[in-house]
Amino acid sequence: MDQQPNQITEPGQNEKMLAMFSHLSFFFGSLILPLIFWAINGGKSKFVSFHSLQALFFHLLYTAVIIVVVGFGVIVGLLTGFMKSGMHHNSTPDPFHLIILIAFGLFIGMIALACMILSIVNAISSYKGGMKKYPIIGNIIYKKVYGLN
Repeated sequence: MDQQPNQITEPGQNEKMLAMFSHLSFFFGSLILPLIFWAINGGKSKFVSFHSLQALFFHLLYTAVIIVVVGFGVIVGLLTGFMKSGMHHNSTPDPFHLIILIAFGLFIGMIALACMILSIVNAISSYKGGMKKYPIIGNIIYKKVYGLN
């Protein structure tokens, strides 16, 4: 029985494991692991290619968001610090600065927690042979890997 060019076949156990570890690389081997899996298996398995590229770009997006948020926090902290207390090095932080610091810490923590949960959900789905997609990047990568419109 001939397969159609774009037909999606059931992935094997090794493919499911590689896809799962691509998503779990959020916790270890962040960008390196999915890149290695994609480079080694990209031409052999569309399933591994999809999941490893999706994990790779999700990690890049997460990193960019954290850099922007931290950068914004530093800028706001510096501006409010200079405006509030001038250039005094020995001044104690006022409640406003502490609230800003805590708010940014909580915001970064919520982003990290949400990304961890999303990575675990996608890892479990891929281990079961699923094609769960990350928001924004999932559909783009799916279309590129499987050549579907």
